Amino acid sequence: MIKTLRDLRGIPKFYQFFAARTISNLGNGISPVALAFGVLGIDGANAGSLSLVQGARTLPIIFLLIVGGTIADKYGRAKVMGLSDIWLGGLILISAWSFISGSPSVWLLVIVGLLSGLLNGIWYPAFAGLTPIIVPEEKLQSANSAIGFGSNLAFMIGTASGGFVVLYFGIGWALAVDAISFLIAGAMVYPLSKLPQKGQVEQGEKVKFIQEIKLGWNEFRSRTWLVAVVVAFAFINMSFEAVWAVLGALQSMKHYNGAAGWGLILGFMSLGFILGTVVANKARPKYPLRMVMLLMLTEPLFLFVFGSHFPIIGVLLAATAFGLSVDLFYVVWSTTIQQNVPAESLSRVNSYDSFGSYVFGPIGVIIAGPVAVAIGIDQTLMIGAGISVAAIIGCLLVPQVRNLEAKFND
Repeated sequence: MIKTLRDLRGIPKFYQFFAARTISNLGNGISPVALAFGVLGIDGANAGSLSLVQGARTLPIIFLLIVGGTIADKYGRAKVMGLSDIWLGGLILISAWSFISGSPSVWLLVIVGLLSGLLNGIWYPAFAGLTPIIVPEEKLQSANSAIGFGSNLAFMIGTASGGFVVLYFGIGWALAVDAISFLIAGAMVYPLSKLPQKGQVEQGEKVKFIQEIKLGWNEFRSRTWLVAVVVAFAFINMSFEAVWAVLGALQSMKHYNGAAGWGLILGFMSLGFILGTVVANKARPKYPLRMVMLLMLTEPLFLFVFGSHFPIIGVLLAATAFGLSVDLFYVVWSTTIQQNVPAESLSRVNSYDSFGSYVFGPIGVIIAGPVAVAIGIDQTLMIGAGISVAAIIGCLLVPQVRNLEAKFND
């Protein structure tokens, strides 16, 4: 990875983008622990309250993703991403101040979550299409690996320290770190809007949104492998988003020493993320989607181990294996899309990818708390594992997924 980072040093603006993503992910690592235990610490709050707050953060993303891809493609991915980061930082500061001042409420966090979700729905398609503007095609997989490596290293530091930051400094200051990281990242990304972007409108030119959205849809649905993987991840993410946002904190409170334990589990998962980017930097499988979808079986494995209250070492090993698979998948998947979809449509296609992949995520988050109360946390985790196994096997039955060959350009 060090050699790869040195090789990418000569690409103008790459390190500016790399640093922005690394900085923002430091705060992102702290925030899951801080927000989950912050909500559960509010007087009268329970598992249902946590589902409500986390659902408010994820549901609006779905509604904005499709439009967000068109906005990014036509008005500038760096501009959209930079402004979204800055506004997100401001919103998180509001949440942070409510805890620092001793006046947090579930409904305030819901409102802030709804607004943050809207911005994230615009942010993600812009981010997904920005790397090919900065990096030549033959360096895309290396660049995706390097960006993931920096982001995940920072995320691991954030998650590993998140429980301790909450314990010794409080929820509010932990969220404040997250907010500041977004503000810095936005200020670094916004100047990249000066880079040329294929398909971007000229000043004063009108955009026919419906027509542009349809063009993105046609690019998306014409690729069977793309549709199949996205449908599978709709169910995989439904099960894992429930764990990430709700069930992880609940299970840790019950069996794994609360915030410190959940932070440790997320820290080892982040270690897996880093290992995944390192492996992805070297891996050049002939059939990339076949390989990464098989590796995604580590997600239901983690849910099974976590839900069976294995000793903490077993949970940490499963979390690491899952983290490795996730980021190896992410790098290979991003590169596959970037190499097989026209450059001018990348954000729009990525918006359909994100929309489909996360369309059931808010449902998983919203129902996780009530279902866990009704049938138990362990049983809820097992149901999630079963759903993921079925989705992965179903995806691998599609010939275009198993047989899509990679383009080796670097």
